[in-house]
Parts: sequence; structure tokens; C-alpha cells
Amino acid sequence: MEPSQDELADLARACDKLWDLDLNRLIPGKDYEIDCGEGKKAYQKEDMAQGNLFTWVSDDVFRKPTFARFLSLLDNYNPHQGSKEVVTSEERQEQASFIEEISRTAPIKYLYKYLASKGIASGSYQDFKRMMTNLWFDLYGRGGTSGSSSAFEHVFVGEIKQCGEVSGFHNWLQV
Repeated sequence: MEPSQDELADLARACDKLWDLDLNRLIPGKDYEIDCGEGKKAYQKEDMAQGNLFTWVSDDVFRKPTFARFLSLLDNYNPHQGSKEVVTSEERQEQASFIEEISRTAPIKYLYKYLASKGIASGSYQDFKRMMTNLWFDLYGRGGTSGSSSAFEHVFVGEIKQCGEVSGFHNWLQV
């Protein structure tokens, strides 16, 4: 069943609101500088830029609480697809700290209210935080191995397939 125009408009307004509420986002020229290079055509597989996309990122970015908690998670994963993950108690604590930190932000509080109004999130804010933890960090099978991947790993760390191709990795923030 396709969403109606009203539902799409409502979702668009919610996304705009999330953007407006994000007072923690980085500001070009203040927090970072990028070099867009000359661009490339969609059919060109290789990187056409002479230099790095990010020419400078302020060290202050890495000290922001949500960014620092996020960065602490990046070394928790084996990026090779099909490698079974071992989650330590320290890594579980890092996950909990990340969820707690982002749960203090206006966008996540708004997200909870929005999802609750749509019947997608039910229960308390604590239940919602558990739901986010499960969605992002519960392990599932990939590449023929159970417990080898999570949504967080795929999206932010990336996974290296047997052929060397990277899937996921929708994240630019690395140290």
C-alpha cells in the first residue's frame, strides 16, 4: 500500500522538524571545510578528485558528547563480512552510553513523540531507547554466518565482502 500525499507531506514536515531541532549539526567553515573537486559522471567508478573531500575538521567536533560516544563504537566491529562478532561488556556499555547521549537530544525526543503518534513506538521513553538499541545493535546473520552483523555496523562502519567490495559505510566521521 503506497502512502497518501498527506502522509508523505506529514513525513516531510517531520523530517524538516528533525533538521530544525538538530542544534548539534556541524557548520561548514566553522566545524569543517570540504573540497568538492571537479565532480564526476555517474558511470565513472574511480574517485576523480585530486585531494580529500574533507580538507579540515575541527578537533572540537570530536569532543562533542554525541560525536565522542559515536566514535567510541567504531572500533567494536570486524568489517569483514561473515566474521562472527563478539560483543564485550565494555562494548555493550559504549552502546548504552551512545543511546543515552542521543536520547537527550531534541531530535530524538521529537522522533519518539512522532513515532508514538503513529503507533510505531509504544510504551515509555525507556522502551523506545531499548527499541533503538535493538534496532541498531542486535546481531544478525550476513555472508553465511549468524551473529556477524548489525545495522550500526553496516551503516556506519561498513562491511567488506569476500570480493573486497565495501557495502554500507554511510559515514564520513572517522578519527
